[in-house]
This record gives sequence, structure tokens and C-alpha cells, in this order.
Amino acid sequence: MKKAIVIILFIISCGKSTYNCGKIDRKYEKDGKYFFALILDDATGSSDVDSGRVYGDVSVDKTVYLLKQIGDDYCIEE
Repeated sequence: MKKAIVIILFIISCGKSTYNCGKIDRKYEKDGKYFFALILDDATGSSDVDSGRVYGDVSVDKTVYLLKQIGDDYCIEE
């Protein structure tokens, strides 16, 4: 089976920070492709106006999609 192709799209990024892991917030399928919406950073308790959750969408193969559940940690292979 093809190795999972992982593409991450940063909606919000913090400087030069890179994220390799996150918690699965949602799972969805679009146009026959499978995705996880990951919570990459959760700063909701901070008083900083710009702080908040940082999300990234990750494309995964069907096998990984079926194995992982919402709330699981998922790491991106680089």
C-alpha cells in the first residue's frame, strides 16, 4: 500500500515554530481523500489577545484514517 502522504496546511503559525504532532479534533473526507484537523497548540487559557488554538489539516491514507480516533495524538512523518 502507498505510504501515507502527509501535507500540513498551517492556518495560523507562530514565527519559525514547526509542529510535528497534534491532537485529532475532527476527521473528515473530501473528494475521496481523508483528513485530520489537528490541534497543534492550545493557548486558550492565555490572556494574550492573539492566542488561541492553532489548527492544521493533515491528509492521511484510509488505513490511518480508520485506525485513529478523535482525541488521539497524531505525528507527522517528515
